[in-house]
Amino acid sequence: MNAVYHLHGDLSQLLRHRWRERQPIVAPVTRIASIKDMLESFGLPHTEIDRIACNGRTINFSHRVEAGQQFDIYPIPSPWDLTTPTLLRPDPLQSLRFIVDVNVGRLARYLRMAGFDTRYDSSWDDQRILREIAADRSILLTRNLDLLKRNQVEFGRYIRATEPVSQLREMLMLLGRVMLPKTLSRCLECNALLLPVSKQAILHRLEPLTIQYFETFSRCPRCNKIYWAGSHVDRMQQSLQAALG
Repeated sequence: MNAVYHLHGDLSQLLRHRWRERQPIVAPVTRIASIKDMLESFGLPHTEIDRIACNGRTINFSHRVEAGQQFDIYPIPSPWDLTTPTLLRPDPLQSLRFIVDVNVGRLARYLRMAGFDTRYDSSWDDQRILREIAADRSILLTRNLDLLKRNQVEFGRYIRATEPVSQLREMLMLLGRVMLPKTLSRCLECNALLLPVSKQAILHRLEPLTIQYFETFSRCPRCNKIYWAGSHVDRMQQSLQAALG
């Protein structure tokens, strides 16, 4: 006997190749398994699922699959409300923090540019990322579908776009944010919030033309990098406007 799985939205594009053209998926029930285990066996990470219905009744990830059941699987909607409890995620996030892995490493800089708390270290392997997520419940952003299936990852996103500006636009659309955090408020290198610093205190670190044309400066309290509103800021603002469409 079989169970039937109807995938909505673009979820079928995240399946293993052998399942992508089989819509709905009709598969025999040959073992005792939860709906989470079954969907991930098809290749679909649990992080991409917002709601599951079995024969019209909403269920959680632990529901046991039985022959004759029909499932409807719905994607994360836009805007994605991360602060409201749901059946699949009863413990919502209290704050918005991201961890970016090496598969989308350039996105980290753009998220920081937009003001989002974003941690990224190119030396972190999957195990280190999972430990960091467990410690502070960050949202994992990656193009590694297998990493999103790990039990430690409660909130995550498989980034569809391939270029960083398009990836930032994808996240802004998903979050549905009309207002960004304070843009250009974080260090692009280490993510710390920037602090104002007097020009006199850093005069010895500035080039002559910078001294001549700029008066307002910020400094990263972690890596000590200096920031000011030069032409590079105009370019960053243009990138943010491109991401906002």
